[in-house]
Amino acid sequence: MSKHIKCNTHGMQRQRGAVALIVAICLVLLVGMLGLVLDLGHLYVTKTELQNAADSSSLSGARELNGKVTGINSAITRAIEAAGKNNFNLNSTAVTVNASNMWVGSCPSDGCMVPISSVTTDALAGDKTFLKVDTGLRTINTWFIQVLPGVANTTQTFGMAVAGKYAVDITPIAICEQPDPGTVHELGFERGVSYNVQYANPLGPGTLFWIDPESNAPGVCPVISTNATLPYVCTGKVGFTPIIGDTVNTNTGVSVPQLAALNSRFGDYTPQNKCDVATAPPDTNVKEYIYSNTGVGAPRDWMGTDPDKQSILFVDRATNGACKPSAPCKPVPYSLRAASGTDYGVLWSGFRRAGATVAQWPTLYPGNTATSYPEPSPYAQGSGNFFTAPPVSVQPGKQGRRVLNMVIIDCTTAGGVCRPATVLGVGRFLMQTRSVPTAKDVFVEFGGLLPTPLPTSDIKLYR
Repeated sequence: MSKHIKCNTHGMQRQRGAVALIVAICLVLLVGMLGLVLDLGHLYVTKTELQNAADSSSLSGARELNGKVTGINSAITRAIEAAGKNNFNLNSTAVTVNASNMWVGSCPSDGCMVPISSVTTDALAGDKTFLKVDTGLRTINTWFIQVLPGVANTTQTFGMAVAGKYAVDITPIAICEQPDPGTVHELGFERGVSYNVQYANPLGPGTLFWIDPESNAPGVCPVISTNATLPYVCTGKVGFTPIIGDTVNTNTGVSVPQLAALNSRFGDYTPQNKCDVATAPPDTNVKEYIYSNTGVGAPRDWMGTDPDKQSILFVDRATNGACKPSAPCKPVPYSLRAASGTDYGVLWSGFRRAGATVAQWPTLYPGNTATSYPEPSPYAQGSGNFFTAPPVSVQPGKQGRRVLNMVIIDCTTAGGVCRPATVLGVGRFLMQTRSVPTAKDVFVEFGGLLPTPLPTSDIKLYR
């Protein structure tokens, strides 16, 4: 009996030794796992900090890209400033980047990107609308995992982001370059003079050119139906940046809902145009400047000679005779404009020739004067006879909504379905009146080419 007891005691001692060994091994593993969790957490937090820095840096810099070297330089400055407002390594170290950490391109993919320092001319900067920022690898110390044999005592991570334009302030309507009118002009258009968009094309009255709002890749047109284009017409934005010298995809033909969607700028929201006041608010001034109005605030209140038409007279391109529905038209040349001044239509409702004064009207527009012209322009008024607030139900409105940024194109290759046409510029055009969908009339007053090649836009992160 006593021998049996001694044997059992010896076995228990052996078991206790085995348990101690297992516990020791488990403790090492547990410490290692704890170290791994803590160090991975440290790495994750640092990665997030660097990514936040890259995001804010690329977003801030991309907003400055304007198609010129000045925009490139501003993008570098803003990107550096934004990155410097961030810290990493548990908020202990400031993030620093410089131009060597930045690339720009015409698309968000690496294949479109070049080092930002290589863009030294306006020509090279013209299509650079995306900015990539890479913080570079940053080294941090490990805390616990390094106690394990063969494990490094440091690790590395980085942040990278690409930002660029995605909702560009371009109404998806194209207007054609006009012949030289014989006076100061920009691609054939004169500031302060109004035009009927449907006449400004080489195919004859009644034709308008629409551009695909989602793609300028030649022959790739994902948006061609009326319903698909309406949101873009309502908001006055497209999903890409038209670049001077590149192409946009044009489509001919126009529907009543598309033209009605333009009238959201005047507070018109109908089931037909499907515009939403939240994304397509009215202008703050919805007063229409219609040539035939007789009430207060009409064009005759500031024009010495009452206009007898809404826009400049269009004539046949070949003969200068009456504009025919089946032939290309052009605005009547300066040399043929009537001495009475009535061939101009409504003038200066929102814009004027650069540097011009009302005293120059008899020279600028033979036979006309500017009597009681308000300063600033009628459209810029915030009260009085030349101002009308939008309906109370859709107030307060957004200033400038009636000013359409439209691409001016070479129309010799435009028309049909999804046909590329070269972009010559982007013009600012004020809607003087609501569009008339049934007649296809869109009366706009030219306010000049955009001062920089690239229109304003919303910016977003692409990766």
